[in-house]
Formats: sequence, C-alpha cells, structure tokens
Amino acid sequence: MDNNRYYDFGYSRFGPFLFGFARWLKKELTERGFQKVFFFSRDGFMQQQAFDVVNDTDIVSKYVFFSRKSLSQPLIHRASGFEGSLEYLAKERYISFGKLLEYYGFDEQEREQLSAKGGFTLEDAVLYENLKDNAVAAQIYAENKALINERSAEQDALLETYLEQVGMKGKFAIVDIGWHGTMQRNLETYYRSRGLDIDFEGFYIGILPNTPLATQTHGYIYDETHLKKRKQISCFLGICERLLQSTEGSSAGYYASGDKVVPRLLPYEYANDEDAIKAIQAWQSGALDYVKNVKATEADALDSALIKPLFRFGKRPSLEDTKLFTSFYNLDGTKAYYTAQKPLFRYRMKELKHALADSPWKTGFMKSLLKIPFPYYGIYCLMKK
Repeated sequence: MDNNRYYDFGYSRFGPFLFGFARWLKKELTERGFQKVFFFSRDGFMQQQAFDVVNDTDIVSKYVFFSRKSLSQPLIHRASGFEGSLEYLAKERYISFGKLLEYYGFDEQEREQLSAKGGFTLEDAVLYENLKDNAVAAQIYAENKALINERSAEQDALLETYLEQVGMKGKFAIVDIGWHGTMQRNLETYYRSRGLDIDFEGFYIGILPNTPLATQTHGYIYDETHLKKRKQISCFLGICERLLQSTEGSSAGYYASGDKVVPRLLPYEYANDEDAIKAIQAWQSGALDYVKNVKATEADALDSALIKPLFRFGKRPSLEDTKLFTSFYNLDGTKAYYTAQKPLFRYRMKELKHALADSPWKTGFMKSLLKIPFPYYGIYCLMKK
C-alpha cells in the first residue's frame, strides 16, 4: 500500500472533519458546564486525540472501554423470555444470525459451532421487525437460555465495578460516534437497574435515537434539532467508523484481574494485516497533523466548509477513492466489506443484494462494482425511500 496516499487522505479529507468535531465538542462541553468527558473505546479514539489537541480548558478527558455488547449483555438476564431478550439489541434493518449470537455473548468459535449444530448460516439475515417471530432465532435463545443468562449476570456485576472504577458518576459527558443511541440507552437503563444516579449527556458525530431517552443527546452532523445532513452521511457510515477507530479489538465484556476489573478485548480484526494497520496509522497521523496545524493558526473555518471534503468522498467517490478501501471491512458478527470483492458477473443476485445491504459504504460499493460515472448517491437516496 502507498501510505503517502493514506496520509494525504487523512490530512485533506478526514482532518478538516475531525477538527470541526473537536472544536464543536469543546464549545458544547464548556457551555453546558461539564468538567469531565468519557470517550468510548474504538470509535472514540480519534475523537479524544483531536479533542485533547484543541482543549485549552480544565475539562478532563478519559478513554473508557465500552461497546454495544459490553453494555447490552449485562441487561439480558433481567429480560422476560425470548422477545424480552431482544430489547437491548441495536435496531438495524437486518439482523444476521451471526450478529444475534454475538449479542447473546457467544465468541467466534461458539458461533460457528452453534451454526453447524442448528443448520443455519451466520450470514443469513432477518428483518429486525420480524426477528421476534423467527423460529430459528427463538430456538437459539431457548436452547441456550441458561448459559446466556449466566454470562449476563456475571457481566452485570463486573460492569458496576468498572463504572465505579473509572469514575463515571456525578455529572459527566460521554462521546462516541452515535447513530441510533443504543449505547446511551443501555447505559442509562443499567444505571437505573442498579439504582444509580443518572446525570450525563451524550455527544456524537450524528445521533437520532430509535427510542426515547431520559438523558440528552447532541450531534455534530445531525440530531433531532437538525436532520438535513443525516441521509448524506448515512451512505458512508462505515467509512466514518473505520477512520475514527483505534487499532485494538472491540470490548467483549469484563473480567476481574486482582483488585481491578479490566476489559476483555476481542482479537483486532486487522491484527495479521500489517498493510491495513499502517494505512490506518497513516490517515490518522495525517488527520491529527491537520488538527494541530489549524489549531496553531486559530483558523475559524465554518463547519460547512470543514465537512465538505469527507462528504464529497463519501457521497461521490472516484474509482481511485474506492481502491483505497478495497480490502477494508467492518466486523459485526460477519464481515461486511466496503466495496465489491469481485466483478459484477460473478455475483449471484441474492448474494449481491446482501453484499450491498451489508456494505457500510453504499456509494463506494456501487462505484467499485459498476465503475462507470453514475449518480450513485441519487440511487442510494431512491433505495432509502
């Protein structure tokens, strides 16, 4: 890989976006009187790095280990029956059986074993709204209920200790990438289930909760008060996640180590891909160099100008743009590649439909597949109707 290209991408496209977010976050936290802010692991990595560059206040930032899984699994054992057990699952249009098993606390090897035993594939997906009526999903829960609840109860106790240990009490802010508000909802539900005080607010790249929250949310690109750019960023959410993430595995839960509770991290998906790690480090280095340089000049660029380079890349990528991310994927129960992994004629129709639906970069996938100039963002908008 040509890491200079990734550095340039980070400096010219990701960097302005990151600077705008960090500047916005400092302003919001200051005006709302927050003295401590917690950045959630993985997606919050670059958010904290940039914030620490622009932060010239007394606000203290801390990096903490949370994930959708680590905040949902402790709640499952309190649920009543199969349908109740789905309450804390992130609401997406399609849920694969691999993602469901991961949510219930099964590791990769266990997921493979349960798939072989149950006669289903991990990639098979169900509409979220139909999941509660799906016989295979119900069978998975029924046959493994005791183990699911046992593991959930164990994580419940460990999470309470971890929250106390990192100092998440009193008034504080949380920062993550956002989207549906699942982690904030699960966190406030957990605090309530333990009879703990709730006094925090969430700050995100974009946020529109699927269900009402007791705590407040704020979004840089969009939230309930300004939704205009939501569809624009939604076509390349996966790119945003990958750009921001640390090079560590996701938090799968917690375990006791001596007198401390520490995160149990899954293997990093690119641990054996040296080229991918170097590319990520290159674009993150470029982005932070931009933030440092612009901060030094006290530039006062408008947010609308700062987000344009990344939005242009995400919505209307060139063929060369898509090549930067050909080998990248998100791992959430199954691999979801950003771009097409083979020529159009080699895809079966059902396979192509699922590959496009799962891709975290819809416009990039279509461009890499068809290659010709075409209004791919317009097609994406039609697909969303």
